[in-house]
Amino acid sequence: MTFVNQAAFNDPNSRRMAMGVDFRTSKAITDPKGQVLAYAQTGGMMNPTRFEMHPGTIVFRFGSAAARVEGVRKGTWWIEKREFEKLLSFAQVWGIGVGMAMRALCLVPPEWSEATLLIRARVTDPLLAWRGLADSVVTPGPAGRVVSMPHHNEISARRLYQLFVPGMADLPGIKPGLRVEQDYPLDARESLRGFIYT
Repeated sequence: MTFVNQAAFNDPNSRRMAMGVDFRTSKAITDPKGQVLAYAQTGGMMNPTRFEMHPGTIVFRFGSAAARVEGVRKGTWWIEKREFEKLLSFAQVWGIGVGMAMRALCLVPPEWSEATLLIRARVTDPLLAWRGLADSVVTPGPAGRVVSMPHHNEISARRLYQLFVPGMADLPGIKPGLRVEQDYPLDARESLRGFIYT
């Protein structure tokens, strides 16, 4: 089977990006000459495994309304339909917005996503993804605060698999690999209500 993002998936760095490695040199640890000694790593997923996305599969993605639907569609982080249903159930049980439920289960601080737009898409061409459970996040927050979000994968109600689909922004064509079927604006306040900085 031919996968439209095979080259991006085969890049050795794609698995490391799925594990939360940030390849921006501005965030890296460097020596006095500017040579990178180590890249920053936080969040991402634990033990990413290869996952095939077949045509017809429904997936969901959260993003920023400012990026509009097409910008959000080009992102790499997605969740499968059954995982989205688990997320939605979690939001209903706890009386929180779906954007805040995504933050809690996918471990996404406000600095990483506004969660003001949700899209539902259907896979149109075979794609490869990395699949795994969220890893803990410790990253700088606003005004010198720290974002600390430990994973709770040992609790079944909070265990949610995510997909990292490399190469989405680089694929040729208008809507390669995925076709957006629906978009849902989300209230920015509800996507933050209950988030606590330490």
